Amino acid sequence: MTFFPRHPVLRGAAALWLLASVALLVATLLRPDITGTDRSALVYLTPLYWLSFPLGHVGVIAGIQIRLELYLELNFVPSVFAEGLYLWTSLTMLGFLQWFVLLPWISRKCRQLAHFLFNRDPAR
Repeated sequence: MTFFPRHPVLRGAAALWLLASVALLVATLLRPDITGTDRSALVYLTPLYWLSFPLGHVGVIAGIQIRLELYLELNFVPSVFAEGLYLWTSLTMLGFLQWFVLLPWISRKCRQLAHFLFNRDPAR
């Protein structure tokens, strides 16, 4: 299993996907309120959430759980900057894994299963 697609079309799609992800990170980091306490600075990560949905939602839920545990156990609230970096990293990794590793792997396995079940080769 490779982490970067072999097919040229998928390779181009993966490169565009990663480029969009980096552009959204830059747009988020250039917000002047990223160092404050206003979480509206994370609004630029919303398109990345939709690009990585549904697996990216797991990363968002994990981030909420981590933030809740940090607050309840240590009385610590992470900064908007740290939360933004966590969200961007988890959404990018999970989205890329979902679309360019897992989906092609599942597609290959389904194709192999269909070939096994409905063998179109003539009997020898």
